[in-house]
Amino acid sequence: MARLEFSSAINVKTTHERAFDYFADHRHVAQVLEGVSRWEPIGARTKGLGARYKVEMLAFGIPLKNVLRLDRWRPGREIGWISDSGLIKQEGGFTFTERPDGVRIELRIVYEPPAAVLGAAVARRLDGVIRRRLETALERIRKVLESESLKS
Repeated sequence: MARLEFSSAINVKTTHERAFDYFADHRHVAQVLEGVSRWEPIGARTKGLGARYKVEMLAFGIPLKNVLRLDRWRPGREIGWISDSGLIKQEGGFTFTERPDGVRIELRIVYEPPAAVLGAAVARRLDGVIRRRLETALERIRKVLESESLKS
């Protein structure tokens, strides 16, 4: 099975620092990403380069477990990760680009569905579910960040 790629972007009326800080806090993941049942730090490091997380997501009744490690961390600009272990190998990240009216947040994920385990047809359906969940999460994040900006 070939590697699949997902990318999406949103424009948010906030600062790139505020957007970065929101994404840097692992506790927000479960609040915005449907289907995630676990996103917990492994060890004392909860953010920054080298931080690792146990991640579990449920799709079609199948628990998908991974250990993700942050391999890119540029405050205010970029957060990136790779999978250290798990059924689905992946890499991805968020970039934050300052704009006159706020910040553009881009998400890019490249992953390899476990075709040997799920089969090609299920992997394609799973891809659609994951894409919808990520797009919905980005929209929720936009709303949260913009409502926080209005309070400031």
